[in-house]
Parts: sequence; structure tokens; C-alpha cells
Amino acid sequence: MHIIVFSPLLTPRIKYIFNFIFKDILKAEVEFTGNSVHFLQSEHVKISYSDNPLADELFFKSSPLLFSNKVEELKLKTISFSDYLVPFPVEASALSFDVFSASFFILSRYEEYLHKEKSDANFTARDSTQYKWKVLNRPIIDEWALLLKNMIKKKYPSFKFHEKTFQHQPTINFTLKPDIPSGFLPKTKFIFTSIFNKKQKFLSGVFDDLTGLGINPEEVITDLGYLEIKSQPVYFINFPTDDKNRFSFENSASFLKEKQIGLLSPCLPEKEKSGNLKREVLKLGKVQNSSINLRSQQLDFLKLPACYLHLLSAGITSDYSMGYSDEVGFRAGTCTPFNWYDLQLEKVTPINVKSYSISDTAIHYQNVNDATKTIKDFIDAVKLVDGHFYSSWQLKNLSENVKFKKWKAVFDEILKYAG
Repeated sequence: MHIIVFSPLLTPRIKYIFNFIFKDILKAEVEFTGNSVHFLQSEHVKISYSDNPLADELFFKSSPLLFSNKVEELKLKTISFSDYLVPFPVEASALSFDVFSASFFILSRYEEYLHKEKSDANFTARDSTQYKWKVLNRPIIDEWALLLKNMIKKKYPSFKFHEKTFQHQPTINFTLKPDIPSGFLPKTKFIFTSIFNKKQKFLSGVFDDLTGLGINPEEVITDLGYLEIKSQPVYFINFPTDDKNRFSFENSASFLKEKQIGLLSPCLPEKEKSGNLKREVLKLGKVQNSSINLRSQQLDFLKLPACYLHLLSAGITSDYSMGYSDEVGFRAGTCTPFNWYDLQLEKVTPINVKSYSISDTAIHYQNVNDATKTIKDFIDAVKLVDGHFYSSWQLKNLSENVKFKKWKAVFDEILKYAG
């Protein structure tokens, strides 16, 4: 027994969002049909999405958004629902709003496409409609999916959904130092050119080491090895600028051989982005000398759709960039991994997005107790819907250095809490 969905017109948008909610979140099989006779004769769980119901199925009145193939300014109306606002109000429907259009609008980052047409400024958490609707701090699409699940179980008590469990995976980023060449002349040339290369930030690294603020990535990552984490962290590597490709990382990266790694993608001008990404991907492959699952994370301002188009051109298919580095919240409205939908081409892409809701840079102004409570609240929200909790950390903040010790304490506490 599975779910059969009827709609008079089955667009890519409809298939995408119904598959995400019912297959990815709720773990149920879905069949689509535009044939009303086949739908009415089916003995499966019936859901229709159209202007009017066909019989006594679960009927959800549709809005125009999912039948369109354009990105255009929308005059969004909202109504109160529980303790927050929802868009796309409808009447004579199983819910008082079009939950599928609302989910697609948030998940596709529709408003960010509109934003880039109107402004060159970066899109911030406070620009988002989720912030205005008071749902930014909730995995709202997963909550709506749970609501749909309960509605289905009430109408079709014998229908069984597959079980899923809460998962937790931290991401940790740092800059990998290059191997310093052996021999007096090569070593001298390396240090001299690095110091006078402004892009290199070599002097700041030396200063950190001299003042005791620097960290040894290998030592910190080794120390983290004692932690019991069901899903091991992904370590995102930033490579120092190397215009002449003279750096080697073989010795420096030896401690990463058995780790999950990815590329910390820098924020660069658009004309430099694609070429630079491909060079960085090659470096990443050399770190483990193998064909690896290409992962990326960008913690500067994420610009859509350009950022993901560059990832596709570089062959990256797993991304952890969807979040706000300066504010907590579920940027895409979900705590379930999803494939990015390209609104320009109206198709699902191979990029699987894991959206982080917490970063250490977003809670740096809070004290230990407040920061810990904030994170626990987010973990509770994700556990409620059996989702994936992703968080983003700088490696230096997880060291024993006295300057960063409070963040190490927060990190340790949330690992225990998340399990």
C-alpha cells in the first residue's frame, strides 16, 4: 500500500515537493497520476491536489505557484496558524493553507532568486519571510509533514510509514597549513614569498603561534577522537592561496586519512569562482589520494543560484552551506537533506543539501549557559521530527586554548545531549 497523488497537471514542482515531503521526510512510497478514473479505482491512500475534490479523499486545494514555471514577484497573503503565520491561504481544504506551495516556496529559496534581481546586497536571515512569519527557528516543513502524517493515519489507520531516527553530524572547518620544504634555500624562499604575499595571511598565522592563539589541527582533531559521536564530523578544509601551485600538503594532511573531509569553499568574485573551485577539488583529492565523495561548505554569504551552479560545474554533489553563519535558524525550513531544485531550469539537480541550523559564529555573543540552551532547543526541535541536526564549528574553538575553552565546553555538552 502506498500514497497515490492526483493532480490534473503534474508539473516538476509538484513532483519535487510531494516527493520531498512523502518520500524523503515521511519515508512513504508515492505514485502520481493525472487520470481521475485510475485514482478513484485505486485502493491506496488517496490525496488530491487541485481546485476541487474528486470524492472523499484527502483533498488539498491548490494555489497557482506549483503550476507555474516562472520566478515572479508574488503578492503573499498570510493567515494565523497555531502560533505563527502561514502563506497561501485556501478555503474548503484539508488545511487552511496550501502546505505544498508554502513548503516549495521555502525549500526552493524562491525569495532569494527574487532578492538577487532587486539587490546586490547579501540575503540575510532577517530578510527572510520565515523570520517575519516567526518560523525561522523551526524545521517547519518537517513539522507540516508530521501534521500530514497524522492526518493520513487518522483517515487510513492501516497505513504504515517506515520508521526513521534522529541523526546528528557536526561540521568542523580549519585552514590546512602546507608542508614547509626541506633544505635551507627552498625553506627560505617559501617563507620569504609567503610573508610578502598579502593573500597568504602567513604573518597572521605566525603571530597566532607566537602569542599562543594558534592551534595544531592534528592535535585538536586527535583530541576530538575520544568523543562518542554516532555520525563522525565532516572536516572542511580551507587551502591557503597558492597562485603558483607550489604548496604540498602530503605530510600536513596525513592525520586526515581516515576522516570524512570536504572543501571549505572561499567567497570569490564570480569570474574566479568556477576555475578556483576545480583547482581546490583537485587538492582535496590529493589529501586522501583517492576518489572521495565531494563535499563542500561555504560559510561566507551564500548567493543563490550562482553558488550551487559553480558547485555543479566543479563536480561537487554534497553541500553543507545552507544556513546563516551570523544567525541561528533553518534557512531552507527543513532538517532533512534535500536535492537542490534549480528554479531557472525547473529541474531537480544532483546537489544534495544538508542544512545547518547552528554555527559557532552565530552564538559567539552568548555566554556558555545561553549558548548551550539555544543549541539544546534546536536539537529538541529536530528530535521531535526525527530529523538531521547539523552544526558548524571552527576547529580553533574546539581546542584546549584558554581563549576558546568555553566553546569547547559548549561543544562537549551538546554532543552528550544529542547522543
